[in-house]
Amino acid sequence: MALSVGERVENYLVIGLIGAGGMGTVYKVQHVISDRIEAMKAILPDLLDTSEAAERFVREIKVQARLSHPNIASLHNALQFENQFFMVMEYIEGTTLHARLRQGRLEPGVSIDIALQILSALAYAHSEGVVHRDIKPANVMLTNTGMAKVMDFGIARSLNDKQLTRAGAAVGSLYYMSPEQVQGGTVDARSDLYSVGIVLYEMLTGIKPITGDTSWAVMNAHINQVPKSAIEFNPGLPPALCEIVARALQKPPQNRFQTASEFAEALKSIRGLPLSSSVSRLPMPSLQETQVSPAGAVLFQAPPAQLSPFVPGLPRSVTREPSIPTPATPGSASAVSQARFDQPGLERLTHELAAHVGPMARVLVNRAAKKAQTWRQLYEMLAAEVPAGEERKRFLAKRPLSL
Repeated sequence: MALSVGERVENYLVIGLIGAGGMGTVYKVQHVISDRIEAMKAILPDLLDTSEAAERFVREIKVQARLSHPNIASLHNALQFENQFFMVMEYIEGTTLHARLRQGRLEPGVSIDIALQILSALAYAHSEGVVHRDIKPANVMLTNTGMAKVMDFGIARSLNDKQLTRAGAAVGSLYYMSPEQVQGGTVDARSDLYSVGIVLYEMLTGIKPITGDTSWAVMNAHINQVPKSAIEFNPGLPPALCEIVARALQKPPQNRFQTASEFAEALKSIRGLPLSSSVSRLPMPSLQETQVSPAGAVLFQAPPAQLSPFVPGLPRSVTREPSIPTPATPGSASAVSQARFDQPGLERLTHELAAHVGPMARVLVNRAAKKAQTWRQLYEMLAAEVPAGEERKRFLAKRPLSL
């Protein structure tokens, strides 16, 4: 059910569209009694018949309802109207950290301040038994008053939720996933701290510590590649700060900071060191930098061609980093989307691809099978993950004759 400006959903009046994408739509609304401006997320109607998408949306509502912290976007209400779920969130004026980083790296003092606010939010969430699992710049809002707010608990996991700990399930955003997330292993609070380390590295240097030409290359780098020290890209950084970042990015979880509080204390301990800027609250962005976004609007990804142009005074859509979906299980959305491909064929394809890319093959096959319409298209999509040249030719040579 698409809503138009002027329509009402119970006590909420729709006054604008904030963003729309593959999972749903986000509206700017006003409560008709309190006059408070809020953001309303609505899952797409056709996804209500998909148990996986509906369960994720309801799970996000329940997780957000448990959390109350200044650095976490607040859930105000949840309702079901005409067979559709709605989630009413805090409306935040500001910009995402992702948008801010497009302008270049941040001063060390500002970077530390943002990281400390994220860690404060995570220390609280972890104490409530919630692991975010998708910490990245697009999920952090920077308000006009200098607050950082963590958003989008759509794939957050309760430590008591066994359904979300099944083996082989890789979820998260490609450039910010921990090694254990990439491998579909057990994920705990230390995985979030790895992601914070990636975000902090990017704030300090303006580049991501883990990159690659293909999805497989990025995932493989998370497991095997040791990033260069941040000081190589920003020589003015204190070595002690770079050592803190390097510890956060350790591959084995036991070698990282073990809690968000421990990570925060390490950052606080270097406040007395010379930095290129003082550790202070975030500066208020200029009007040209200001972007109005709802808490959690980044849950919904719109293709670039569908993003609305920025018009002063009007909200601008927010984009997502590429994500790795959960492999299919019987009855799941992935299984439904892969119905055009027989399971034995997919298993054979996974085995063929694994000879070139290793254990990430299953994740890549499940991901591509959601988008491909034919076996030929599926093989061609996956061939991009195989090194070019003879190796890619050998992979494509295994395509079935009848496609």
